[in-house]
Order: sequence, then C-alpha cells, then structure tokens
Amino acid sequence: MRIESIDCMKVYVPWKATLAEPMRRWRALSGTTPEEEDAYVIVRVRTDDGLVGLGEGGRSLAAIREEGQAYIGRDPMELALFDMRPPYLHALVDIVGQALGAPACQLLGGRVRDEVSVAYWSPYLPPEETARHAEEGAHLGFALHKIKARPWDAAAQVRAIAEAVGPGYAIRIDPNETFGLPATTARIDRAIAPYNVECLEDPVPKARPEWYAWLRAKCATPIALHSSDTKLIHQMARLDAIDYVNVGGSPNRARAAAAVAESAGCPVWVQAEGHCLDIAAAFDVHLAAAIPNATLPSDILPFLREGHIVRNPMALRDGAFHVPEEPGLGVQLDERMLDQYRVG
Repeated sequence: MRIESIDCMKVYVPWKATLAEPMRRWRALSGTTPEEEDAYVIVRVRTDDGLVGLGEGGRSLAAIREEGQAYIGRDPMELALFDMRPPYLHALVDIVGQALGAPACQLLGGRVRDEVSVAYWSPYLPPEETARHAEEGAHLGFALHKIKARPWDAAAQVRAIAEAVGPGYAIRIDPNETFGLPATTARIDRAIAPYNVECLEDPVPKARPEWYAWLRAKCATPIALHSSDTKLIHQMARLDAIDYVNVGGSPNRARAAAAVAESAGCPVWVQAEGHCLDIAAAFDVHLAAAIPNATLPSDILPFLREGHIVRNPMALRDGAFHVPEEPGLGVQLDERMLDQYRVG
C-alpha cells in the first residue's frame, strides 16, 4: 500500500448564530477574526489500493501541501503515525484503520469506553451573556459548561449561570492564567464555593508550580493543569498541586501525559484543537476513548458550528459522543457541504 495522491482544501464553517458575534469579539481581542482563526485545512489522502483517509488541521494551505509531498509513495504502515501532527496524523490513521478493519481507537490503545462526554463552551462574555449560553447548553443536554473567565467578574459569571440553570449544571473555569496571583484566585474561590464548579483550569502562571500547590491546599475548588509536558505534570503531582490534567498534542504525547497524571491519581480530559470540525472531532473522540483515565468531559466542540462537512456526524446525546465503530475514523466527507464552506 502506497500513498498515491493528496488533495488539500481550506474550509471555514461559521459559528452557529448564538456564538457568531461573541466569537467575533473574542477573536478581535487577539487581533484576528473567526474567518482567519477558525478555518482549517482538510486533506484527502488516497492510496494505490483505493483507500481514502481524511484529515483536518493547520491554517496554511501552502505549508500543508508542502508537507504532504514527503508522504507521496510512502506506506502508511511504515510511518511513526503517533508522533505526527494533524492533518496527516488523522488521515493516515484513518487509512491504516480501514486497511486493518479496525476503528481508530483500537489503534490508539484499545477502546475503553463507548461514549466520550464533552463540555459545552463559551468564550469570555459578560455574566448575563454567559448565562444565556448556559441555558442553551443545559437545554441541549450538557452537564458541564467550560467558560473563559477573567478575575473581575468570574464569580458573577458563575452566579449568573447557577441562577439561570440551577445547581445541577457544573462549571469549568478557564482563566488562561489571568487570575495572576494566588491571593486573587483564593478570593475568587471563596466567592464561588457555594456553586457547582468542577475546577479552576490554569488559574495562575504554570511556571509557578509552588503557587499551584498553595492553591490546592487552600482552595475548595479542584485545580486543573492544561499541559502535556510530562516533566511539568510530574513536578505538579510531586508537589500535590493538581487534581486534574487537560492533555493534548500527538497521540504519544497525550497518552504519556495521561499516564503520568494517572500515576498521581489525576483524571484527565482531552483537548487537541477544541474548536474543531467533524474530522478532527472524530479523531479526538477515538483518542479519548482509548485513554483509561480520560474520564472527564473533553473539549471537542464541532457542535458549536452552523453545519457539518461529513455525511455522518458523530451521534451526540446528553453531552456525549458515541465512538464511531466503523474502520478508521468512521466519517465520510459531504461533498456538497464541502463546496459550500470551502474558502481555499
């Protein structure tokens, strides 16, 4: 089996109506736009025996095309797939799974669960807007909502969500290290203590593990680390500084990070490219299904877009994806929708 040809295209699926304006504001804070930041390259890799693998990732068509030239004529079975990056990681695992008649999760370590729970998600928004998004997530059957938060109104966001949807709806707070100091985080922890907050993810700079240790000792809210750096996870665990870990990167990197976390008794969740479309979502669900301690809701968010680029989107029910059972990734392109959303 040899790779015969590769098609590359760039696709932008707009955010669904309730997220369109919030995401435009969110991207503007970084000096970009959803059309620039949230469009991805899709690859279709064909082999000489008729198999087709799909991949998603990267934003530069030229760079992805150039990378693909190195794979022409190669046998996917002979490549170090699990150290690769998207989109070719996805596409070649898809091909190998089809060739072996096995779902991708079987290649990635073996299926340990049939469903992968996921979180609903909002960018940073004022409390009243965050609450409206939470009502949407709860109505759709989600049990956990991840919010981007800032120190000046994080507690107000939590309170607004609880008032809107009740105490059964859990909240994951991601400040992206912007709480800054342990004292600020401790103040916010006291304010949110009465509410159903799953964890604080990266509340302060990750370069200060001793701060995480102090927070875990002082705060009622569990502390989560977003990293696949095994040395950092080990250091945090040795200091008894974390409860959970958010892992991503290549399969080998994600699995190694999860294993170090598991040795410290920390559950994990998976986040590769959270703002993904259907192909990357399928791969990430397969990966999460194969990591034993990936028991927390993952950041895999294709349902936040207005449409799909595959004919058979993964079934999402009560905030969980059913893991595809077909060989490979288990998704097929919808050519009509691909034409509609293609931008390059």
